[in-house]
Amino acid sequence: MIRLVAEAWLAVQGCWRILTFKEGWEENFNTSMGGLWRSFSAAIFALPLVTLSLLSAWHGSNGERVYGLEDFLVYSLSWVVFPLAAALAASIVGARGRWAAWVVLHNWSSIILFAIQATIYTLFMAGLINLQLIAILLWLYRYLRILVHWRIAYIALGQPTLTSAAAAAVPLLASEFLLIGLSLAMTPGASAG
Repeated sequence: MIRLVAEAWLAVQGCWRILTFKEGWEENFNTSMGGLWRSFSAAIFALPLVTLSLLSAWHGSNGERVYGLEDFLVYSLSWVVFPLAAALAASIVGARGRWAAWVVLHNWSSIILFAIQATIYTLFMAGLINLQLIAILLWLYRYLRILVHWRIAYIALGQPTLTSAAAAAVPLLASEFLLIGLSLAMTPGASAG
């Protein structure tokens, strides 16, 4: 377990180096098959951050919306949807051999994204920001998320900037379709009247 924590810490540092355009990030990642499978442990490391975000969002909604099964289903399934959609995108752009590196970098970078989201919600729950500011920060976060996915795809796939942007869009769209599909599936049907 300590080795896994150490690998996660190094990978998050490597992701930070990627996102801040610093050299030397390569030695922080294990893109072997074992490293690929271990990168999915990022879901476990990110789970407390997701839980904190959901609890803060629930607190902010004054209990009007119950956060639970649907949100954790989206979270869990996103760890399956991304690699599948990334495989399709990598194949389309001719970078099939770079798919594993893309998944590894994405998985570890998701911890940073969940940490940002948890920080925003925690500041709100602590009363340090109001509803208007949280709305602005979450709006900015959506664009930051797109840029992070784009940067990770660019680094991992080794494709030109626009090609990487198009490849990064495929898993992002797949996750949006997942969210919409689960929301529709979990919404009680309208009563016939």
